[in-house]
Amino acid sequence: MDSDAWNEEQEEQRLKSMRRELEAASAGEHDYYAVLNVSRRATTEDIREAYRRLSRLFHPDRHHGAEKQEWARRQFHIIQRAHEILIDPAVRAAYDQLGEQGISLGKAVGYKLHSVKDLQDKFEREARMRRIEDVDEWVQSQSEITLSVNGSGIISPHAAQSFQSSNKGASGSGGLALQQLFMTHSFTASLSDNVSGTIEGRMLSRNSNTRAGNNGTVKVMIKRTLGPQMWMSFTTPLLPPHVVAVEAVHCPSLGTFYQAKVEQHALDLYTPPAITMQAGRPLSPYTTAFISVATGNQYALGSMWTSSSTRSLPGKRPALAPRKPSSVTIGLTGARSTGEELGANVTATTNQAYIQAWYKRKIDMYFSVSGGLLVVGHNPQAASIAPLLLGDISVNIDMAGEVNRHTKLGWKVDLGLASGVTVTLYLRRFRNSVKLPLLLTPTLELELAIYASAIPMAAALALHYFVLKPRRRRLIERQMEILKDEQRYQLSQQQRQAQEAVRLMADSVARARKQALAANGLVIEKALYGDLPFGIAAQDTNILRAAITRFGASRSALSTTDEPRACDVTVALHALVAGDQLVIAANGSKQFLPGFYDPTFGAPKSLFIRYRFKGKLHEVIVKDDQALAIPMREHCIE
Repeated sequence: MDSDAWNEEQEEQRLKSMRRELEAASAGEHDYYAVLNVSRRATTEDIREAYRRLSRLFHPDRHHGAEKQEWARRQFHIIQRAHEILIDPAVRAAYDQLGEQGISLGKAVGYKLHSVKDLQDKFEREARMRRIEDVDEWVQSQSEITLSVNGSGIISPHAAQSFQSSNKGASGSGGLALQQLFMTHSFTASLSDNVSGTIEGRMLSRNSNTRAGNNGTVKVMIKRTLGPQMWMSFTTPLLPPHVVAVEAVHCPSLGTFYQAKVEQHALDLYTPPAITMQAGRPLSPYTTAFISVATGNQYALGSMWTSSSTRSLPGKRPALAPRKPSSVTIGLTGARSTGEELGANVTATTNQAYIQAWYKRKIDMYFSVSGGLLVVGHNPQAASIAPLLLGDISVNIDMAGEVNRHTKLGWKVDLGLASGVTVTLYLRRFRNSVKLPLLLTPTLELELAIYASAIPMAAALALHYFVLKPRRRRLIERQMEILKDEQRYQLSQQQRQAQEAVRLMADSVARARKQALAANGLVIEKALYGDLPFGIAAQDTNILRAAITRFGASRSALSTTDEPRACDVTVALHALVAGDQLVIAANGSKQFLPGFYDPTFGAPKSLFIRYRFKGKLHEVIVKDDQALAIPMREHCIE
């Protein structure tokens, strides 16, 4: 397999699937729907009928001889257990949500609940709690540290002199100068099934001669879930500014949302509340439109709130609450399955306007590149209508790669006419992040911007494609080989059990086959299951015929390989025929069907069937997780 054809994301999923299969096999777990060959939506009567049909084949009393009766007991034990689990609504609901581990829990709580819906809700909560407990240590806390540094004194000394003259409080004109430190940390805990509490602390420290730029606060939020589509929250600060907030969110359907938020200064009732309303809905399967309207806290209704400290009027006292202007935002966001994300929005306030657009491309599951554009216009006379003046045009380029499963390292470059060139190195692990913005120059220097963008990006791509990706490939392949070695002993056991099942079915299948031949009915001539050396046949007749002509060579290849790539399931499949029909439900892997086993652990598997019906030859190939129904007219090759 060459590098171009090797799909890392698919191989990662394949490795995870191999681990799950090996763990399940080691614990003796089965897919009980596949054991009975019923769908997950099967009714109680469907399950009973499947159990009766298999009991006629594998019940120990229907076989003679101590050896065959022992084989039958082992097979019938699995069938009987599948019937016991799926026929009981409580146990079945637990099994659907939690697998084998939920069966004992389903038996314990089943008598307390009365409907299938109650059972499903119960075990969905249990499954959700299990997931929460597994990641509780990480996902319940979130933090961010941002350390902003001015490095223009080293990178661009001439621009640094201008920066120092306009920012006299800053230090380190000959080297690095710390501009500000921002830190936030929050912790969330569940108080009940639908109520959670969050405490969040924030601090900002600026490197200046005054303490006006230093502040911090602590907030407490109580969030209540009102249903699967709505929640509300109440937030109150413990330190100034004492602005309380009430927020509600309603999501009536996928992609549609309505949000309302009201903020009010608790110690200054002369300040009007800031109200924000947002709404969004899908325009297409890939695009969502949204609008946001904010009143701000600088308005007045008649004589009400005319003396607010947030209004920029002469003689007013200093504002206790942060001033928020009114604004309107309209935008679009979109995402595609190819890994592309994009968006654009326009925002207008009382004295400024913003136009923003961004695009993100996921190169693979470990590496992504994004870029954005921001245009800012401002009105120097906010109280009058005047043409907007250009404030700034800035562009950002961001590249991020995963160091390991939970850690992401990124490099971002921001360049603007008024903001200069800033590079940011950031590290994210779970919900915690550290950012290090470094100001290279306070003025736009294109050559410096190109160096800051192109060189790190080229180095990151080279590291990704020539070092990290080959290393991950070797690691995945080595782990797969280890899992295959561990599975070899289980393979011999599975193969032995499948052979026992086939021998138990042989006499019954021989009689059924003889009757079908005499009646010109459905007869399975050949069936193979595994990593077949011929691919899934297309619906095109010529391609199907080409696959058939290669079948002889495929059989020869199968018979000469040291480790067979497929197992013969002709007898096992014929045993499932009922009334000249064969139906196999789509229940994941077919390896759990009686008489089947997995001959190629970790490889994609298919089922090939050659059968006759009404004297005509038919052939079909289906994927491992694909449903099957025969006979079908389109399978005929004569």
